[in-house]
Amino acid sequence: MKRWLPLLVALMVVLAGCAGLPTSGDPEQTARPTNPDGGVILDPQGPTPGSTPENLVTDFLRASGAGLSADFTVARQFLTPEAAARWNPTTELRVYQDSQNPAISQTRNGAVRVSATAAGTLDVRGRYSVATPDAIINAEYSLVKSPEGEWRIGALDDGIVIPNSIFVSLYTETLLYFLTPDREAFVPEARWYLNSGQATYAVDGLLQGPSSWLSPGVYSALPADATLTGRGVTVSDGVAQVDLSSDVASLQGSELITLEAQISKTLMNVPGIQSVVLTSEGAALDMPSKMDVSSYPYATYSLSGLSGGIPAQISGGDVMPISPEGVEGLNLTAIAPSYSEPATWAAALGNGGATIYGVSFVGSPAFALYEGSQLVAPSMDSHGWVWSGERTSTGELVGVHLETGEQLTFHLSWLEGLNVRDIAVSREGARMAIVTDQGGEVQINAVAIARDAAGTPREIGNPIRFGQSLVDVTDVAWVSEVRVAAVARNQGTSTSGIHLVGLGVPAVPLAAVDNLVSLTAGRGVDSIVIQNDENNLFSYDGAGWRLVTEGVTSPAFPG
Repeated sequence: MKRWLPLLVALMVVLAGCAGLPTSGDPEQTARPTNPDGGVILDPQGPTPGSTPENLVTDFLRASGAGLSADFTVARQFLTPEAAARWNPTTELRVYQDSQNPAISQTRNGAVRVSATAAGTLDVRGRYSVATPDAIINAEYSLVKSPEGEWRIGALDDGIVIPNSIFVSLYTETLLYFLTPDREAFVPEARWYLNSGQATYAVDGLLQGPSSWLSPGVYSALPADATLTGRGVTVSDGVAQVDLSSDVASLQGSELITLEAQISKTLMNVPGIQSVVLTSEGAALDMPSKMDVSSYPYATYSLSGLSGGIPAQISGGDVMPISPEGVEGLNLTAIAPSYSEPATWAAALGNGGATIYGVSFVGSPAFALYEGSQLVAPSMDSHGWVWSGERTSTGELVGVHLETGEQLTFHLSWLEGLNVRDIAVSREGARMAIVTDQGGEVQINAVAIARDAAGTPREIGNPIRFGQSLVDVTDVAWVSEVRVAAVARNQGTSTSGIHLVGLGVPAVPLAAVDNLVSLTAGRGVDSIVIQNDENNLFSYDGAGWRLVTEGVTSPAFPG
């Protein structure tokens, strides 16, 4: 037997005011749940006497979702005492799409199965993973009858299952900030925390440190053994007071400054917090000064590109080709300008994709920077390193410094045999997005770049996949702290569009555009510039696309 039951219909979503009026009996005053932090409150009900197994599971799903903003007491009423003692609801949150209600059915052995199209999962540390387009959530609940003849759930997996609408109403994207090894820039990691207690969760997240994939590329000033005291994090009149264990009191002045910068930057993005005060075991910390660190080190840069294979700069719709000595005949197809304004140098792919050249915007001769076979279009980072590798990967990525010519080769075993479509280094230089293709399966992965204090790359970490909801990706460019803009396609569509794809956050489509070839971006969606198959450039103005200029390929901002 298969039934489709709308799980949300009977959820009592209380924003303010009273519940429905009784139709009989004496008036009676009741206390309804309140939420001092605002937002949605879910008011669950316990088991209904005489419920069928399917109805009991449906009601349990409602109650367990409501338990996120409470303590799961009501949800445990649907379980046997033994199951209630074993069940850990906080280990994993499985989120399903709202486009259709879950299917509730009975298995051959009598268990109740819940099936729904997956949206993503949230782990116990607040890390969200977007589901692939064909992913299905399947959860089974084994039921037994109580001595009173009522059905109860006797066996179930840890964690809970909720619709995306409830997830986004109870949880908020929260950025945790770590630092580059040279302490010159923040490196963010996206987490999702409950609105209620968001500040405390965020500080706990900092204390636990970055995820393993990001760890090689970042530094944290918070001591490994430091914890929040019983005073925790309190917020009053816009001031967040964070009381840490005694470990932090013995830190050197420079480390205290860095610690304060990390915590303040993280908490100042929490709604309602305007300033942060740090204490240790209730005593004020002597803070010598404060750091001014960028979370997205990107200024305003001119747009570059290629006009008839010649490097050019574009301003106000005007195309200004620059023909440095030796550039004719190089057959340039892609360009990556340096982080300078105006641009002085760029890395350019030419010679049929076999050579990366150093190309000057100020008249110096072009020169061969790196030779290969069929190379990926280069990405130049803010430290002056040019990154590329073979399109049919041998597992190696190469970094070459544009000024010194120093060359470093990094072996990534997971990359062997894959076709590399695109690479893009983040603005602070601690992360790299890599687009790969294997037999038509396209993935975006992020890796951390470990550097020494001088900015020289020393190691590339293990990959973490993101953008799983997309089935085809051809080009990416960093557009914010944890997001890239991508030329990509959703399942079920035949043409590519522009999507904002995030590390630990869902993808968001922008206004449709026809015949996309490539893109570039700087800071924010209104910086996105695209090229179509007629070599026309368009920029995004928040509502649609406007023509910038014609006859230009490979539009590029630094990066």
